[in-house]
Order: sequence, then C-alpha cells, then structure tokens
Amino acid sequence: MKFLAIIAYTLRESLAKKTFIAFFVVITITHLLFLFALNVDLVSGGMAAVQLFGKEVEQEIEIEKLRQIVIGIESGLALAMYGAGIFLAIFATASLVPNMLEKGSVDLLLSRPLARWQLLLGRYLGALSIVAINVAYLIGGAWLILSLKTGFWHTPFLASGVIIILVFGVLYAIMTFVGVTARNSGVSIIAAYLVIFVSPLLLARDKIYALLSQKIYQWLLDGIYYMTPRTAELGNITRLMVAGETVASWTPLFQSLAVGAAFLLGAIYAFEKKDF
Repeated sequence: MKFLAIIAYTLRESLAKKTFIAFFVVITITHLLFLFALNVDLVSGGMAAVQLFGKEVEQEIEIEKLRQIVIGIESGLALAMYGAGIFLAIFATASLVPNMLEKGSVDLLLSRPLARWQLLLGRYLGALSIVAINVAYLIGGAWLILSLKTGFWHTPFLASGVIIILVFGVLYAIMTFVGVTARNSGVSIIAAYLVIFVSPLLLARDKIYALLSQKIYQWLLDGIYYMTPRTAELGNITRLMVAGETVASWTPLFQSLAVGAAFLLGAIYAFEKKDF
C-alpha cells in the first residue's frame, strides 16, 4: 500500500504543478480540431462524401475506398502522435526524479518505512501512469471520434497507444538513471532527445561506414546501436500495425525493453548507493 502511495503522490504532484492539466487541455484541443475538421456523409448505394476543414475531398466514393482512407488517416495520426506524444511526455515528466532528490524532499521520503528501490520504482511508475492516462485519452479519443464519424471501428489504431507508452517507459528509464546520477532535469531531457535523434542515424549506419577510416569505429557504431533504444524502428512498427501490414521483426521492441530495464536497474542501484 505504501508503494502505491508513492505512485499516487506522484500523480498528485503532477496535478498540483498543472502538468497533468496542461496535457489534458492540449489533447482536448487536438480532439476538438479533429472533431470539427473531418465530416463524412453517407450518400446512397454504399457511397460516401468526405469533407476536411469544410472542403470537399471526395464527392462520392465507395465505402471500401473510405475504409482505406480511414486507415491511412489513422496511420498518419499514429505516427504523428508517436512523435508528439513522446516529445510532450518527456518534457512534462523530466523534473519528477530530480525534484524528489532535492534536499528536504528526499530526507522526508527516506524517513518513511520504505526501501529505496520501492521509492524510486514508485516514482517511475507514477510518471508512467501520468503518461499512460494521457495517451489513453489521446489515442482513445481520436479513435472514438473517427469511428463514430465514419462507421469504421479499426481497433489496430488503439495498439499505437500501447507502443507509445512502452517507448516512453524505456526513455523514462534512461531519464530516471540520468536524474539520479546528475540530479538535473535539463540533462535528463537532453539524454532522452539525444536517443531519439541518433536512432534514425544509427539505423542508417551502413551508409556511414564508408566515411569511417577504421574498422573500430564501425564496431563502436554497432555497439551504440545495440545498447540504445531503437525508437526510429518502433515508430515504423507503429505505422505498420495501424496500417494492417506485416511487421517483419519485433526485435527492436524487445531490445529496447531490455535496454530500458537495464537503465532502470542501474538507476535503482545508483539510488541505493547514494549519500544524502
């Protein structure tokens, strides 16, 4: 119960700092734009008309083509929400661990009958809960609006929310490790954005090999590739899932989860050994 109290305490702190509310407002505005931007009218004989921002996109299309348009829209939305959702989540939660470690706050928390690993893990899961609730609202709301307007209930779109939460969990494990060791939210943000920035470069490392003078630099690039989350590939997996296409390999997801688990364990170990 005390462990759950740390998660609840993190949620209350997010509410008090208006982070949670800001997230909710941004998502609600997005939903409202989406609600009023797209209009679909069933015409007759299995035909439909599509309007976007009041302009006629398709005057009379077959229902099957409308279904393909809906899946295309959801694929684009999933990719956009994957990028924007993670970007906002990193920014909104970066200060949670460094703030907890500030003098006075950490002394109070350590005086309670809780193991240090429970304290840090509770904080981590609290941040993850904040993002999970908002992502569920973001993806679930968009899916509901699109489904009600078109009549197509394409459930694979909901899976994109699961991928966003998992990827954030991996990145937040890295941010937790940096937060414990550096005690600085700015450095935590830089670390997470650096991972996102280098991921597509590492994916295209075959093209970089030609520019390297020695083999050791190739091994170094390969090492970094296999020891960091593969966020670029996970974004593509999200798009393929929503589009109903075959995902060739789930290795990027499993590897990224393993990297996240390693960083979280490293953060717990560093927190256990730290003097306050």
